[in-house]
Amino acid sequence: MPSKEFESFMEAYSVIDSWKPASDVYAIKNYPLVTGLASSLSGAYINSYYRQKVKLRSRVFFPTAVPMIFLPVFVSTILHHQFVQRPLILQKFQCPVCIELRGGAIQLFAGFIYPMVLGPVVAFHFASTLYTYALPTIKEPKKLLDVFLKFTKPVLPRLWLIAGAQTAIGMALTHAEAYNLFTVISKVSMMEQQLKENKAPKDEFTSF
Repeated sequence: MPSKEFESFMEAYSVIDSWKPASDVYAIKNYPLVTGLASSLSGAYINSYYRQKVKLRSRVFFPTAVPMIFLPVFVSTILHHQFVQRPLILQKFQCPVCIELRGGAIQLFAGFIYPMVLGPVVAFHFASTLYTYALPTIKEPKKLLDVFLKFTKPVLPRLWLIAGAQTAIGMALTHAEAYNLFTVISKVSMMEQQLKENKAPKDEFTSF
């Protein structure tokens, strides 16, 4: 981010951070973390499902939980902050629907695509290492894909539901943040207008 743009963002965010009442800016200040928690829940389900399919049970829980449950919190929060909240606060988007669609797309990636790609890979790796499930070797990618599809097919409706929910969450949270920003901008404009109106009579008086 260019230095001038960064300064503009920090100046705008300092106003938001100290804004009263805090309820006016609740979404802007808190919802990026909510996107992370939503991604974490999705990752937890996907991690649990594929661990169960390859019979890992309670083994290597932490090594699979880090990339699937904890890391999505940071990935989703950072992506949302960088590619949704900053452009929103800097008013780079004149199309409200466009920024909401971006928010939904980023949440779909962080809360569904990322864990769906990483989850089976992590589970299959540890299953092969610990010999908990007979899997084809990495030299047989087609057979590995067949195993993945066999595991995934029974829960496809649930996975589509998760994908839709993540997209809807991203769009809804972005909409709430945009509404917060609109509220702040409207109130600041009203304050500036009142200051001009209060100053006008004084200027007229001093001119005599």
